[in-house]
Amino acid sequence: MGRQSQWLALSVSFCIVVSAISLTLIWPAGSWALADEVQGNTFSVFGTYQSPQRCRECHEAEFQAWSNTTHAKASFDPIFQVYLQQAEEPGECFACHTTGYNALTGQFVLAGVTCEACHGPYRPEHPQESMLVATSEDLCGSCHTSTVLEWNSSRHGKVNVTCVDCHEVHTQKTHAAAATNALCASCHVDRTQDFTHAIHSQADIHCIDCHLDRPSDSAGDAVNGHAVTGHSFAVFVSTCNDCHVASLRPTVESP
Repeated sequence: MGRQSQWLALSVSFCIVVSAISLTLIWPAGSWALADEVQGNTFSVFGTYQSPQRCRECHEAEFQAWSNTTHAKASFDPIFQVYLQQAEEPGECFACHTTGYNALTGQFVLAGVTCEACHGPYRPEHPQESMLVATSEDLCGSCHTSTVLEWNSSRHGKVNVTCVDCHEVHTQKTHAAAATNALCASCHVDRTQDFTHAIHSQADIHCIDCHLDRPSDSAGDAVNGHAVTGHSFAVFVSTCNDCHVASLRPTVESP
């Protein structure tokens, strides 16, 4: 009986994901929109959600920037799928890995973290009214909990350097290549030129090598929200030890 229940759960999850993929990536939601003469608005089989295909009609560049990101693939990631099958409460997964999740019904509208996950459901008044997105940490922190907790303890958090000040919202990449000092130097120009940082730079060691050092956490740590993401920007002794372990050991003179 237990094995039958597991197969039933797998089948239901598979059907949900396949349906969501179809709705999100294959069917352009705009073609389903119908006029609501009573309300004077539009509606679709998605409710007020219209899918990325509708946004793409005007925002092709943003769609292309988003389409290959972790957000776009949030429902389809193989690791996510493994943990989804093991979850006793799949809704906890869908809340962040899908768009339009309804905790009361246990259903979601679109697979992946789509445009409307951040901009909100489509507004009939758009484009006359902008589809604004929250620029505070609250929106990102609703899913990236451990990252925002670390950010809150950092100097960035205390002076309100927010997520979007460093991260481009559609590609999720940083505004300047994180593998160089360019992004950090746009604010920390004096620090990047002092002795300690200059010496590291000469050795081709960049800001993120020390200030965004991430231990090799397991996938389980990430799922449980316990992964260390480096967003406190603190440099730990263990990070220094990776390169300087010999120089940090006490010297013992020979008799």
